[in-house]
Amino acid sequence: MTQLPFDDRIAVENPLRRTSPDSDEQARRIICEALAETLFVEAGAGTGKTRALVDRIVALVRSGVPIDRIAAITFTERAAAELRERVRNGLEDELSESGDPTGAIQAALESLDRAQISTIHAFCQAIVRTYAAEAAVDPDFDVQDQLMTQRRMQERWRTYLEQLGEDERARSDVDRLLSLGLKVDELEELALDLASRGEVAEILTSHPAAASEPVWPNVGAMLERLRSLPIDAAPANDKLRERAVAVSGLVEAIASRPSDEREEILAAGALALDPGRERKGSAKAWGSESVRAKVHDAVEEFANELNNLLSRLRAAALATVMPRIIEFVRSDEHARGREGQLTFDDLILRTRRLLANNVSAVDSLRSRFQTLLIDEFQDTDPMQVRIATAFAADPETGLMEPGRLFLVGDPKQSIYRFRRADMATYAQTRGAMTAAGALLPQLKQNRRSQRVIIDWVNDVFARMIGAGADPEVQPPYNAIEPERDITLDGPGVATFGVQQDASARVTRVMEAEEVAAVCRQAIEEKWQVAERTGEMRDAAFRDIAILLPRRIGLTALERALSNASVPYRVEGGSLIYRTQEIRDLLNILTAIDDPADEVAVVAALRSPAFACSDVDLARHRAAGYRFNYHHPKLAEWDGAVTDGLRAVAELHAVRHDSSLAAVVERVVLDCGLIETGILDQGDRNSFR
Repeated sequence: MTQLPFDDRIAVENPLRRTSPDSDEQARRIICEALAETLFVEAGAGTGKTRALVDRIVALVRSGVPIDRIAAITFTERAAAELRERVRNGLEDELSESGDPTGAIQAALESLDRAQISTIHAFCQAIVRTYAAEAAVDPDFDVQDQLMTQRRMQERWRTYLEQLGEDERARSDVDRLLSLGLKVDELEELALDLASRGEVAEILTSHPAAASEPVWPNVGAMLERLRSLPIDAAPANDKLRERAVAVSGLVEAIASRPSDEREEILAAGALALDPGRERKGSAKAWGSESVRAKVHDAVEEFANELNNLLSRLRAAALATVMPRIIEFVRSDEHARGREGQLTFDDLILRTRRLLANNVSAVDSLRSRFQTLLIDEFQDTDPMQVRIATAFAADPETGLMEPGRLFLVGDPKQSIYRFRRADMATYAQTRGAMTAAGALLPQLKQNRRSQRVIIDWVNDVFARMIGAGADPEVQPPYNAIEPERDITLDGPGVATFGVQQDASARVTRVMEAEEVAAVCRQAIEEKWQVAERTGEMRDAAFRDIAILLPRRIGLTALERALSNASVPYRVEGGSLIYRTQEIRDLLNILTAIDDPADEVAVVAALRSPAFACSDVDLARHRAAGYRFNYHHPKLAEWDGAVTDGLRAVAELHAVRHDSSLAAVVERVVLDCGLIETGILDQGDRNSFR
């Protein structure tokens, strides 16, 4: 195995170690020249993670590795398409700059469309399809989208739950769990969540969840002590007294009922035990601090004891139901394989099983591909790591084989917890690869931003992140360095706004107005931007991006930008659904579908589609008319609102005559939503 990078003992023998180990030049030389080594590259923001991966692929091809023996993995289809195009450009540049004496570059360009440059799911799909029999799936399987997956699992879960009702023991276990406060929807959520986490279901199958039945405290002694407290010493509106009365009442109810009813009573009174509802009261209300403290400490002691008891009871009840849930998860997984309806999670799980249990699958994969490159490695989850290491490890020795893996990522950008990526996985993989002799080059030179921005980022985040006391929770902050040492007109980093003592709604409006004003300021004061070519020019509106931490502020921001005559376009599906145009369309569709939803009907009438003003709506109601388009006297009414109601009624009558898409298209065209939106916005954002 190769020594760790920058080891002084081999600096003379290895030409890759002749330059400074901290330089980008050294790191990029390692990426392009250490082709027989395993590399774990850390690259800060803007330092060129994807470029490093492309350079590695081009270097491998130049060295004689066929492009179809290289697998490159990224995490979205868009990123995979972009990576393929950048590889093509890299190969073409190499061909024009260095020639192609062996013909390897031209061969790679001609067969690039066959190269395994894809998402992790597409990579796993190819493996599972090749070994469909061993993976216990129909070889002609399809992969369901998220919506279809959820609907199918919900249907199967409800069918399974109905079948459990015929099993007296199972019914009793579920009833107990529900009586302890768990809702049916929460039980379904647990089952569906486990169904999407096959690895957890595997663990729970071999190591079932266990929780012993707790011992009840002496409720009688507890009640006696509570009765001895001077609870009546404080006024009725004192917060501590209210809590003491609630806890005492719950303890008394438990003590007075048969033992087989205690669990249900305890669960019903859970709100009184909530630690977040702790109320300390005031010493003045209780006459003295010692009295207040005595009551407070006793009440909190019993509330905590009962709350812990309830948690242990729920755990014990859930432990008895978990085998039923796991049974559903495993049976549903087998059914998906048999029916050829896999989920994206199935692709990962079944590939990991294949590579863990099927030697021929491992041998086939290792002979098919010479090296595996993974981009954005900080977003990789534990099962995906196992797939990568199974490919890289020698099946006989279990040791990492040099040159098999190239990983590049930035631990500071590990933000996708919903993908089950976390810093523990990243740190453990980095440690394992270090132990196996991997090289660990770092890219620090930011190629996007000017020095003033980089200096600000380093100053702020070095203090916020620090040295990283626990790498499995927070990585240390490694400063990035600017490549572009240029000066542009306008502030590199600017702040605006002041703390507001106003409601959230008013604050959002004020913030939006300030954002719009800064956008105009950037254009009017001719702040500069630099092109990739180095050319500097005045900023345009298209150079400005506004990032929102949450969707709730979008409406105010849209209004402020329109008022300031700032053209804009909303990006991102979740934000588009918050735009006024989409809300108007949804209100119209809801009104068409449900005549009883007067809120939607009125909202539809107020939209640009029907253009009824508040005055029109008020006059309509003052005349004694209703907002019911099925009203028997609708034909006798008049006015703009009535015209709108008649149009909605016509659409309601034909809503089932065609597909939903056709209904939406008709609404958009008949109501002129595109035209009114473009006129209102002054651009094509509404059409989008």
